[in-house]
Amino acid sequence: MTATPGPAGPRLLLVAHGTRSAAGRRVLGRVLLEARKQLVGVDCRLAWVDVQQPGPGKILADGVPTVVVPAFLARGFHVVHDVGQACREAPGPVVQTPHLGAEPELVRALVQRLAEAGATGAFGADAVVLGAAGSSDASSIAETRALAEHLAELLRTPVTAAFASAASPTVTEAVSRLRADGHRRIAVATHLLAPGFFADRLAAAGGNITSPPLGAHPEIIDLIVRRYRENYASIAR
Repeated sequence: MTATPGPAGPRLLLVAHGTRSAAGRRVLGRVLLEARKQLVGVDCRLAWVDVQQPGPGKILADGVPTVVVPAFLARGFHVVHDVGQACREAPGPVVQTPHLGAEPELVRALVQRLAEAGATGAFGADAVVLGAAGSSDASSIAETRALAEHLAELLRTPVTAAFASAASPTVTEAVSRLRADGHRRIAVATHLLAPGFFADRLAAAGGNITSPPLGAHPEIIDLIVRRYRENYASIAR
């Protein structure tokens, strides 16, 4: 029997890293829920590449036409290998969209999270550390550094890219260097989707202000939905 898409189009599969944090799992569940509200009638699922199950391959094994959106903020091993391999091996029609990247929606969400934390405006931060998870993939690191440069232009404040793992400088090192350079009010912009191990590292890095993870920010939901809508037509025929 041939699998068919739902009445409103192909399935959406949002693929995230996975976390042992109960709060992180709740946040990612809410991201999926909010996306589902905008995609009425679309079967929306969540899969993980590490720590949790199911993996994307297990869901895609049923052959249902699916748009796979990698819920990663930078390109790296998980996007290219884990998500990419699951999509290539899927028996049914599948399209993998770009990861979330540095799209305008994501940038607006980052800036708003900083504003909510009190890091912008006349009494805001005089320097910002863009705290990302980190990667051994050079293109991923370059992507985060380019985003930091873009944020610096928007905020008119020095912005340094730093990482919770696998790359340097660490967020703690970046905060310390800015402090040594004379900055008195340093904000850490949490460039993560959900609470968990990496978010805890960023919060403990010594900044005066740490913004919350992006989570189910409306701009993030809009970006996920846009990724789906821009790609579903290629397999909806």
